Amino acid sequence: MHSTTTARFGRRAFGLAAVGALALAACGSEDAAEFEDAGGSGASDGGGSDASDGGGAAADATAGLPRLDAGFILEDFTKDVTVSDTLQPEKNTVITPTGTLTIDGLQALASVSAEAVELDPETGEAGEEAEFAAADGEVLRAIDLSFTHDGEDDWGAEDGLPPTDISIRAGGSQSHLAEITSDYSSRILVSVPEDGSAALVVSSEGHDQVVDLLTGERQEDDIAAAYYREDRVQEPHHTFPVSIEPIPVLYGGDADSEIDATVSFQATTLTLTAWTEGNGWAEPGGAWLEMAWKCETTIETSLPGLVKAGSFSATASLTVADETTTDEVHADKLNLSPSSNTQERTLIAAVSADTSAATVSMSGTFTVEVDAPRDTHEMDGSGDREFSLEELTVEFPLDDAAPSAQPSDGGGG
Repeated sequence: MHSTTTARFGRRAFGLAAVGALALAACGSEDAAEFEDAGGSGASDGGGSDASDGGGAAADATAGLPRLDAGFILEDFTKDVTVSDTLQPEKNTVITPTGTLTIDGLQALASVSAEAVELDPETGEAGEEAEFAAADGEVLRAIDLSFTHDGEDDWGAEDGLPPTDISIRAGGSQSHLAEITSDYSSRILVSVPEDGSAALVVSSEGHDQVVDLLTGERQEDDIAAAYYREDRVQEPHHTFPVSIEPIPVLYGGDADSEIDATVSFQATTLTLTAWTEGNGWAEPGGAWLEMAWKCETTIETSLPGLVKAGSFSATASLTVADETTTDEVHADKLNLSPSSNTQERTLIAAVSADTSAATVSMSGTFTVEVDAPRDTHEMDGSGDREFSLEELTVEFPLDDAAPSAQPSDGGGG
């Protein structure tokens, strides 16, 4: 098994203004996000306004202190520091095709010691060691990040799964922090503009999602929107009942035996997602609806040497807002005598990100043949069977609104 592991951040401190534009190609080319609210989110102790806007008491407390470079960043920030405020962002997760990045903690700091930021100490007017404050027009944030990979092992490009990259975008430049290909965690200290223009950029396969570094809130995204739907995974594990009449077999013109055919269809899971390996990202405002389904055919006969061949076709359909997408499997010459054949499939339909219901239906055909020497055995009638099944409606409750599509009638038993 090939395993790719990304090393943990090395310790480094730098200013974005000093390093210039270091935009990573994998981070995509979308414009920097605009944030209407330059203030912080609500703080846990009610003192969020001074901590998030850099004014008032916070500004007075740092007057006369030495300043860090604009856009200062320190990775793997582990020192204990005095926190002036703890922010609690509501939209603190970023979901990517391979896992979830979480803002586990976000703290506002008025200043930090020289030791904490690995700088030479400076002394104040009274000869004491002075702490460092953010650059003019900026505030300090300590951010705890973690990434949980959806799979069990590390992954890489050869697995067909894109890595997740994280960068910081501010002041017209972008600095790459890490390419994530396994579970990951780190704490970062950043000096960010008070106007909320700095962003943590989370990139995967050419699409950027952004988090406001001032507040820790993820920006709305109409391409990845399906990832943030509640109840976006439904697991009906619904088995559609199929009744197949036995096929009579004659010997010398008289009834001799029967061929029993059993067909089973099942819709196992339906998932709304923003990305699939074969289709990439959804269109803006859209989503992919994946349905895992399977069908199984079993033949039982007392004449195994005479039932020479069979053919089978099955079609699964998903209907959303009057648009139907189908997936079909067809097999010839199955040579089931007796035997069984199982097909596991995935149907993918392009749907709206606010899809509230989908209708599932399945149908198929089945054929058996008897090939007996000297025509001693023959089927009594045709060996062809065709069937269609009752529909099943699966609902995806909308988070904040009534369903936009009415469920259809006829949920299969």
